[in-house]
Amino acid sequence: MAIVKMKKFNLLALESQKENLIQSLHKFEGVEFINLSESETKYLDFLDKDFDEEKLYKLEGDRAKITFVLDLLDNYVEKEKGLKSLFNDKKVLNYNELEKLGKDINWESIYNEIKGIDSKLNSLKNELQKPKLEIDNLKPWLNLDIDFSDLDKLSSCSYVLGSIKRNNKDKFREEFDSEVNLSYVEIINESANEIKLFILFHKEYKNKVEDLLKKYEFDKVQFNYQKSPKKIIELLKEKINKIEKTIEELESNIKNYVDKIEDIKLSYEYIQLQIDRTYATKNFLNTGRVIVIEGWVPQESIEDLEKCLNDFENLYYIEFTEPSENDNVPILLKNNDLVKSFEAITTMYSYPKYNEIDPTPALVPFYMLFFGMMLSDAGYGLIMLIFTYLILKFVPLEEDKKSFVKMFFYLSFPTILVGALFGSYFTGAIKIPPIWQDPTKNVTGLLIVSIIIGIIQLYVGLGIKAYQLIKEKKYLDALYDVGLWYITLTSAILFILAKFAKVPSIVNIQNPIKYLMFAGMIGLVLTQGRENKSILGKFGGGIYGLYGITGYIGDIVSYSRLMALGLATSFIGSAINLMTGLLGKGILLWLFGPIIFIIGHLFNLFINALGSYVHSSRLQYLEYFGKFYEGGGKGFVPFKARNKFFKIKNK
Repeated sequence: MAIVKMKKFNLLALESQKENLIQSLHKFEGVEFINLSESETKYLDFLDKDFDEEKLYKLEGDRAKITFVLDLLDNYVEKEKGLKSLFNDKKVLNYNELEKLGKDINWESIYNEIKGIDSKLNSLKNELQKPKLEIDNLKPWLNLDIDFSDLDKLSSCSYVLGSIKRNNKDKFREEFDSEVNLSYVEIINESANEIKLFILFHKEYKNKVEDLLKKYEFDKVQFNYQKSPKKIIELLKEKINKIEKTIEELESNIKNYVDKIEDIKLSYEYIQLQIDRTYATKNFLNTGRVIVIEGWVPQESIEDLEKCLNDFENLYYIEFTEPSENDNVPILLKNNDLVKSFEAITTMYSYPKYNEIDPTPALVPFYMLFFGMMLSDAGYGLIMLIFTYLILKFVPLEEDKKSFVKMFFYLSFPTILVGALFGSYFTGAIKIPPIWQDPTKNVTGLLIVSIIIGIIQLYVGLGIKAYQLIKEKKYLDALYDVGLWYITLTSAILFILAKFAKVPSIVNIQNPIKYLMFAGMIGLVLTQGRENKSILGKFGGGIYGLYGITGYIGDIVSYSRLMALGLATSFIGSAINLMTGLLGKGILLWLFGPIIFIIGHLFNLFINALGSYVHSSRLQYLEYFGKFYEGGGKGFVPFKARNKFFKIKNK
């Protein structure tokens, strides 16, 4: 259970064997390449980059075309709904099967056909907007029941169509009728803000009419039609129906390609393999005849890598070396199933550096205990256990999602245990006596236990730091940075217990404890600034180091959240139980009681499980990791398939 040992490899191979070599390394799935063009290693001038940018550009274009087809066909695929959709696992293929199938699929002809149909569809959909817009413009004029061609035939009269503001209606009508004797005004449509008018007048009043229309801000409209608005709308609807029918036929043609969607997905995966392999060459250098590859491989996989290269009949040279101090070694963690499920907690903070220890095994017991104390209900833990077990058993998940669900599966056990200790089964809905105590009746006791657990974790963190320093043979640093803190913190805690809590067993040795505490503090002042050069700098650094005791006090107080969140779960759940109880014992209880109880407790479970997850992580990151863990490493990213639509295995 540690960080996997890595080896750097240098590989020389013939340029003519490059494609086969990259395929073999891709299937091997166990190496990470170093970008030699960015490496600080100085290679001879005759080594050039091995990257084929034009090939990558073409492959990415092909992938974009396939993605277009998949996105378009996805709109016509009947999707499974509800729980059934969760049980669809990806089909498993190995590299050889994928490459054989991918080469035989003529995806380009499918793309060209679908692209042609889609272009026609887009053109028709754009064409469809014009008659719809025309209908919208004509609808307010439906009551105008005369053809425009008949109006245009008038010889002595003219007409205008338009609208005026509604509040000008009466004034306009009165003035227009009095000033223009030979006229006819008809209200075609009225709305809240305006009225639409048809105005017919003798041509000798043209100037007068124009003046009046301008005065009342008449908004003219003109239509370039021959028939009446109603007849035009009917013709436009016929046109729309024809276009929509053609669209339906084209969409039906697209649906005929849905049964080819698996082939298209295979093509996507095949092209993605080629992209990954082409992009990998960005890390290589070559002489024209020989390619130079450098990378990382887990020490335990060296024999398998050599077997992978045996197919090349010794037409290669490979060398394995230990990482140097300047190497940014990729980190691969290897733990048992329980600890592996919690690796995400560590990596979310940061991967460890190569010379550090993996903090995950030291995190797991505390994280499980903290989560259990915060959620602290056996009923909730049982729901978590059943729910996560069913997901792991029946729902196909990617590895990272599976680990996340598995983490909550393991967290259900301490939740059940702590819930039983506290006698909390759906926060009191089921009356079972506590194995230990009811925390709501002894808040102070729970607070003391939380603080004690916090102190234990801080001491373990300091112990891990001492272990790392001793491992690096920094024995004095272990004494100064850990031993003196152990002495100071322990004696300070004992002194407080003797002075203020009057603990009988240590009251009589109060003075020796006090002197030991002062000795530890003096030792910290003398040693914490040792890296500074001047005496004043050393003393100032020592004082500042001793001031760090306030940080420890803050850290210890932070563990009170174990008590606070545990009580929050209990109080919220009790409120839900009380609400259910207020319904009495009649029909209201039978009708609404189960709904309030189930929804309320599921909400309480979700919100407090989320809070427990967040705050348990916070205690690890700020209080625990801060004592011994630096982090800053980068994860090992092996050269392997990405598995978007299929699970691609190397065997």
